[in-house]
Amino acid sequence: MNILKVFSDYKKALEEANFEMVFNTLSDDIRWHMGGQGELSGLIVGKKDLEERFSEFAQRSNGTFKVITKWAASNDNFVCANVISIAERNGSKLNMNGIDLFKIEKDKIVEVWTFAEFQSDEDEFWKKDR
Repeated sequence: MNILKVFSDYKKALEEANFEMVFNTLSDDIRWHMGGQGELSGLIVGKKDLEERFSEFAQRSNGTFKVITKWAASNDNFVCANVISIAERNGSKLNMNGIDLFKIEKDKIVEVWTFAEFQSDEDEFWKKDR
């Protein structure tokens, strides 16, 4: 299987909100580097902790959070994706351009780094007490 196929399966599952399939594309010891300095930023290790973090995004946005991939390109065992993060929360809207970088080995996503165009704005949007 090539890495763009793995990424395509992840992207399709994410767009369909099929989180069982999303997690099937990830290694058990996934390392997810959530960009920024906010409450939800930092390194998440393992599917269980990542699922908890994703649940927090869903809760804080009343289920409106989604990520749309505009384009993706691959090189060696990496996929770089231009994404838009969208959510609504307490009368505010998030519509943030970003780049997500995926490391894929043995047909599984093993590591992800996320980058927002305006990270401090995204950090502010996700504050719990907002």
